[in-house]
Amino acid sequence: MNKIKFSIILLLAFFLLSCKTSQEKSVKIDNSAKLENALLWKIEGNGLTEPSYLFGTIHLIKSDKFFLPKGFQNAFNKSEYVIFEIDVDKMNDVSEQMKLLPKIMMKGDTSLKDLITVEEYKQVKDYFREKHLPLFLFEKVKPMFLTMFTDGDFNPMSMKDGVYLSYEIEISKMVKEKHKKTGGLETIEIQVGVLDSIPYKYQAEMLMQSINSDRDSSAMDNMYDLYLSQNISALHQSIESDDLSKYEKILLNNRNNTWIPRMTEYMRKDPSLFAVGAGHLGGKQGVINLLRKAGYKLIPVLK
Repeated sequence: MNKIKFSIILLLAFFLLSCKTSQEKSVKIDNSAKLENALLWKIEGNGLTEPSYLFGTIHLIKSDKFFLPKGFQNAFNKSEYVIFEIDVDKMNDVSEQMKLLPKIMMKGDTSLKDLITVEEYKQVKDYFREKHLPLFLFEKVKPMFLTMFTDGDFNPMSMKDGVYLSYEIEISKMVKEKHKKTGGLETIEIQVGVLDSIPYKYQAEMLMQSINSDRDSSAMDNMYDLYLSQNISALHQSIESDDLSKYEKILLNNRNNTWIPRMTEYMRKDPSLFAVGAGHLGGKQGVINLLRKAGYKLIPVLK
């Protein structure tokens, strides 16, 4: 696999973090903020002449669990624009991909050896060897990107071999076939740059936790179950219960708030379908509640 394709998979791994659950903590739902179990929502009102739609994705999923909810095809057909977190045209632009490569690396001379103990480094090296990945290629990669390899049978070839699928890639195939217009809510630089706000030392701790928990697949299985049941409130609550919760404002809330004006711009042009990580939908600072605060009516599409 060439470096460009691999960099895109690394970026998708970051997307996955917004839905990754902790297997060690129980999830308690705040009923005051609970939303209907639905991944697809219709957006109406606030001056819109035609409805738009919001769909919560999970950026990487095992192929045998991939599905599109009822009503998705209709929403897709009615939408002139299909908007992702990042414009798929940018993702497919070789020059944009090349810009990404240095941004996934840690700044300065910092390497993974500087962030963990000798024993932990050996553990990571052995773990990567089991997955047929030479660790020396990833010494300076931001540790949180490396957590992508801690999901059971995931490895760089998993998407190529069809073991995993990306909702963004599958929907973008539909977009290309139907010649839909595309757009993005933020840039690649913004998404990758978010990790610079999370200390490398903490990212390394998260990597070690992920490796230690990989032997028990219950965490990812739980996350998949929540997604398949379309329980967006529980998906969001799992983030608040996770070790990443202290950075929730950076990873989710700040980004959600910047998306609302951009979504308004697209919806006022043409009917749009927004496909973003399901972890962004729920919660008081989630996209659904923020759109409602902005004056829109959000209706779950259940059939």
